[in-house]
Amino acid sequence: KINTINSQEDIENYQNKNYSKEDVINIIGSPLVTEDSDNLWIYRMEKEQGNATFKKSIYNKTLKLRFDENVLRSVEEINLN
Repeated sequence: KINTINSQEDIENYQNKNYSKEDVINIIGSPLVTEDSDNLWIYRMEKEQGNATFKKSIYNKTLKLRFDENVLRSVEEINLN
């Protein structure tokens, strides 16, 4: 679900928009994990290139999205490569 750069760019511009939780789900899908009374959403984003024999991970990140009163307030990106 969250494997396109366009979706990530949409979320990275969150400060100019007041994304609700529903908006985020429509853009990048449901979170992998929710914590902190459903105000912390965690997504894992991975993109691989190649075939079944030779796969290379070219994109491997975790996104932490924080909400306050149903509005996206912060996005933290953790690069795992």
